[in-house]
Amino acid sequence: MIHFIPDTILRAVCWTLLHSLWQGLIVALIAGLIMVLTKKSSSSLRYTILCGLLFLFLGVSGYTFYHQLPTAASPAVTTVTSGLTAVASPSRNVAAPTAGAAGVAGVAVQSGIESLIQYFDTHAALVVLVWFIIFLGRFVQMLSGLVYAQRIRHYQTSDAPTQWNERLQDLLDKLRIIRPVLLLESTLIKSPVVIGFLKPVILVPLGMLTHLAPDQVESILLHELAHIRRQDYLLNVVQNLVDTLFFFNPAMIWISSLIRTERENCCDDIAIRETRSRRRLIEALVSFHEYEQTAAGYALSFAAKENQVVRRVKRIVHKKNHSLNAGERVLLTTGLLILSAAFVTINNSRADAPTKKPRTFVIPAPVTSVILAPVTPKQAVAPTPAKPAPSQVQYQPVAKPVQAPIQDTTPKTTKSADLFQNASVDKLIEARDHGVTAEFVSALQQMGYRDLTLDKAIELRDHGVDAEFIENIRALGFTHFSLDDAVRLKDHGVSADYIGGMKKRFGKLFEINDYIKLMDAGISPTTFGQ
Repeated sequence: MIHFIPDTILRAVCWTLLHSLWQGLIVALIAGLIMVLTKKSSSSLRYTILCGLLFLFLGVSGYTFYHQLPTAASPAVTTVTSGLTAVASPSRNVAAPTAGAAGVAGVAVQSGIESLIQYFDTHAALVVLVWFIIFLGRFVQMLSGLVYAQRIRHYQTSDAPTQWNERLQDLLDKLRIIRPVLLLESTLIKSPVVIGFLKPVILVPLGMLTHLAPDQVESILLHELAHIRRQDYLLNVVQNLVDTLFFFNPAMIWISSLIRTERENCCDDIAIRETRSRRRLIEALVSFHEYEQTAAGYALSFAAKENQVVRRVKRIVHKKNHSLNAGERVLLTTGLLILSAAFVTINNSRADAPTKKPRTFVIPAPVTSVILAPVTPKQAVAPTPAKPAPSQVQYQPVAKPVQAPIQDTTPKTTKSADLFQNASVDKLIEARDHGVTAEFVSALQQMGYRDLTLDKAIELRDHGVDAEFIENIRALGFTHFSLDDAVRLKDHGVSADYIGGMKKRFGKLFEINDYIKLMDAGISPTTFGQ
């Protein structure tokens, strides 16, 4: 099924999932800050802010997917996914003398980032396929939980005693709930739960209404009615859907647990406010502490796991909201350090070896590499006695470019020098960044490509095409071999060894397009035997 989805959609989904990791970490840091700053605030305020962060994360993820669509459809990304062998040249002959080890580290980081981007662009379909398989399994589990919640609502239930139905109606009026609520006893559950949104039902274990003290039962019913008044059931379903979509995101899993905790705290506060007794609710919680939530999170249960019940009891007794424990603080601090390091590293790797001093771009003869050297005041003003070679041009990024003569004994103007001489400063910087050197240009021109432009040289460097690759292909018998043919062969993974092997196996030389078709079809020299 994944093959019927356009590649642009697959890449957009893949990068949306990847970006959600650091986006979720930022949201988690904000949530941790809120938990610390709102220790004395009401649980309803904390719950509202946390839910707002959850929906903010969903909005950011949606915008990321929308933003990735045109990016995934752009030719640059498409080129990467079509079998590109090199995003950037592994050997760049350009270096800033003042960069030192930091410059080398920056280039290494940038190369690693480019390799990572290339990997996920190339394997986007695989990433989405793995995510979809796990998501589908969890989504089926979520649906089964909803089905189970409806099953326990209709099977093996009985009406509550009349006096409790009358008492329930009084509590509905007290909480200003206008829609009807049904109270049923069930043999399938061990803890009170509320199920449904349009027609909510409160289910209590069979015998609970007669075995517990009336004031404890009233506290339990008030807690469950608080869920109905706050419409928690619907938001709980949405929250479970988010958990299913971003099951791989630990930050969002943590935020979701905070939301569930604060939701129960909100209902506890309503029950305490209406009964004006903390003791009743504590006794009710203790009575059900051994029961676990039965409906897998899709029904709102009164008594959750023991550690959660203990935390609720401590909060009620001490009148103090939950903050962050030591483990959560360590993890959030580590996440903050990781984000900061990533931000600094990426920005440094993208920097163009910046210096505040003016720089001079010196273009020597074809046998040398492009050199970026800082200009000292002495170099800028001191004349040289020798006549400058025409092949050398000096550019200074100042208000008015100044040419400074440099003594040289290299041969006079060549095609490669003219190629750089007619280029702008920005184009020279771009050529340096892509690893285009005078030696690279000269080697191609000496092979007969006299119409080579600087843009074409940059394109060849990006696709991993060099003079050696062209020479090996031409040696096999392709005398009329264009640079566009070389780019196409590289993009489809056709090498000189592949062409040589096919020539040896079939005893003839095919056309360039034929080798591309054969490679795309997965045919190798050994496909049909030796």
